[in-house]
Amino acid sequence: MKSNNNSEIIAATKILLSISNADGDIDKNEKNIINVIIHDFFEISIDDASKITANTFIEFDISSDIYDDSKILNKVFSYQDKIDFICCCFEVALADKNLHYLESHFIKKIAYILKIDSDDLINAKKEIISYLD
Repeated sequence: MKSNNNSEIIAATKILLSISNADGDIDKNEKNIINVIIHDFFEISIDDASKITANTFIEFDISSDIYDDSKILNKVFSYQDKIDFICCCFEVALADKNLHYLESHFIKKIAYILKIDSDDLINAKKEIISYLD
């Protein structure tokens, strides 16, 4: 998804950081995966993605409201973009090869706000698990 709008890139980055922090630990591998996802998903350079992730991480503790961030994405993403983003969320959550129950719960909340059908949520999870095996 090509995007010229920094607010949606930052919103997506904040959500991904929130997922990685749900288990109380954002490790280097998760940050790297977030950089790659932002780079691929929004078709921006890896350097720009790294800068956005670093800047967002600094501001992350100050304000991280997944409802507001998800609403931004809800307005601009197509339904397929939303499913693809949920797949990215699972990819971040499974970076440590363990889907923590808080990460799973967090992703379900995001999917609910993005109005993703439960079948599509389950299929996204299965797709990422099989991809990572």
